[in-house]
Amino acid sequence: MAARPLEVVSTLDALSSSLRTRLLDGQLAPGTAIGEVDLASEYGVARPTARAAIQALVAEGLLRREPNRSARVPQLTADDVRDLFYVREALELQVAATLVERHERPPGAEDAVRRLERLPRRAPWDEVVEADIDFHTALVEAAGSPRLERVYASLQSEIRLCMVQLKPSYDDVTAVAAEHRELLEAIAKGPKRTALKLMSEHLAMAVRDLTGA
Repeated sequence: MAARPLEVVSTLDALSSSLRTRLLDGQLAPGTAIGEVDLASEYGVARPTARAAIQALVAEGLLRREPNRSARVPQLTADDVRDLFYVREALELQVAATLVERHERPPGAEDAVRRLERLPRRAPWDEVVEADIDFHTALVEAAGSPRLERVYASLQSEIRLCMVQLKPSYDDVTAVAAEHRELLEAIAKGPKRTALKLMSEHLAMAVRDLTGA
């Protein structure tokens, strides 16, 4: 059997990926300016490539840019979080309704919950974030709507960024795991009203935690 050709990653893709990782890992603090000249010099790339990478991350919501000024790492506010989760709730309640009608337990969501359940009580926040995002992404993918997936994917970078920037305080990851387990069981077994209620409460609690409200 012939080997599959290796995927070629362009300089632009590699630069965008590296910058995205630094943003989502919290390496670049809110308010940090990202200039084309400095970025091109730091990575040893052409200025147009640096400009295109910045534009790509502005489109994702990971950077913000005002006319005639350098792009900056956004300082997400409570209003940003509420607006982001306003859109999430509309999408994820529809996903939960679809899955509970099928009594479906997406394997990816089950795997994410088990990862949360295996984490130590004071697990690093980035591991909690990764499992949480994987849980919700698996539910969305299981709904089977390519267009809904694309819409949700367009929010993921901002979701991760707000969870990194606005890390809530928590004493025990077991409570986080238990909340996700309860939600998954309701989606898999019903009734529908319980699944929708738990999903709505789950997202509302995230907003409260992330905004300190």
